[in-house]
Parts: sequence; C-alpha cells; structure tokens
Amino acid sequence: MLRKIVAVVIGIIAGSVFNMLMVNLSHVVYPLPAGIDPNNIEALRAHIAEYGMPTGALILVLVAHVGGSFVSGLVCGLIAKRSWYVAAGALGLLWMCGGITMLMMLPAPAWFAVADLVLYIPAALLGVKLGGAMTGRNTTPTATH
Repeated sequence: MLRKIVAVVIGIIAGSVFNMLMVNLSHVVYPLPAGIDPNNIEALRAHIAEYGMPTGALILVLVAHVGGSFVSGLVCGLIAKRSWYVAAGALGLLWMCGGITMLMMLPAPAWFAVADLVLYIPAALLGVKLGGAMTGRNTTPTATH
C-alpha cells in the first residue's frame, strides 16, 4: 500500500516538474513583452485577450500540460511496478482539473481548449502502461497487487 501512495505522490511531483520546465521553456522561446509579469494573472489575461498567443507558444503549453500528465502516469507505473490504470486515470483527472482552471483564468483558442482537455487522461493511461511495462512485471492488475 505504501508503494502505491508513493507512486502517486512522486508521479504528481515528476509531472509537475516536467510541466514547469516546459512552461519556462515557452517563456524563453516566446518571451512576454517587457512589463508583463507572468505571475500577474490579470495582466496576463488582458495581454492575451488583446494580442493572443503565438501558435508555437500554445503548442509548448499543450506539451507541458499533456506531458505532465504522461510523466505522472509513467513515474506512477515505474514505482508501482505495474500498469495501475485507476491511479493513472485519477492523475489524468487531476491534471484535467488544473487545465480547466487555467482555461477559466486565461483565454485560449477553441482548438487548444479541446486538445488540452481531451488528452490528459489518455496521456496518463499511456504513461502508466509504459511505466508498468518497463518494470518487466505483469502489466495486468491482479488481486495480489
């Protein structure tokens, strides 16, 4: 049971680290204009509403979000040493809740919102499947796990 708890917690942390690295990369590749603080949501919202975001920046944000969900599932599968789909689904749902929150805070094009919300759970499930398979153990849940 402790391994399962650790798998989920470390999965969340690993996915969050990946997400933040990609978001920071996005700020380096597509810097905001001088005077716009990315931590000031009101100023950021106003800027995005007026000027939008470059497609490349949106793609990097999408990679950050979906990749964070994938990495969470992957690490969870590696630590749990199996493809634990229930935990991965919960991790994907957690990431989706974060995505919904961001979409409510900042304007985004419809294609981005749809792709963002649709990909969280499949990414986490794919990650946990790969993570479980990489351990070399049976990837199908059994009653003893």
